[in-house]
Amino acid sequence: MKKIILASRSKRRSAILKSCNIPHTVVPSRVAEEEGDPGRPSAAVLRNARIKAEAVARKGKKSIVIGIDTLVLFKKKLVGKPRTRAEARIMLKAFSGNRISVYSGICVIDSGVMSKAWGYDKTTLYIEKIPGRDIDKYFRLLGPYDKAGGFSIEGAGSIVFDNVRGSYFNVLGLPMWKLQELFRKIGLDLLDYVKQC
Repeated sequence: MKKIILASRSKRRSAILKSCNIPHTVVPSRVAEEEGDPGRPSAAVLRNARIKAEAVARKGKKSIVIGIDTLVLFKKKLVGKPRTRAEARIMLKAFSGNRISVYSGICVIDSGVMSKAWGYDKTTLYIEKIPGRDIDKYFRLLGPYDKAGGFSIEGAGSIVFDNVRGSYFNVLGLPMWKLQELFRKIGLDLLDYVKQC
């Protein structure tokens, strides 16, 4: 079978594949991402996922390339990764007591035959109201901040993030059921790539 290449620098996405015993290689695309139109968040993540996957697929290796992009929609604004810790803290304070939507676009390319499929997933969740005096405490516990919206739903995040509607793994950055759907669209089965323990 052709090897899987993850066109993403996200350690969390790689960890999800590893947790499923799916061997893969990480090759970051290094393409510029676009925030896109807040009125069309699905189009923004789909475009970014496609350009990431296509950039890596063009390198000529016969493999299955997975490109992914995640953005948060909050009050009609698209939110990407915070540039600084201070910006991440501002995001958490703004999210407090509100509902957000997480969009992830995925593009899968069989670079051997240049067959491709793409799609997106959406999950909504509620952030509990955090008292002003506790913002710093939660902020210290919710890192690292190298992800859309600057938060992690894992660990201490489970105390703050609630009422998840949709895929939990989408919030983590890699909705596995959607990935399987796209594999099947190009004639593959993701389960065939799961290494037996």
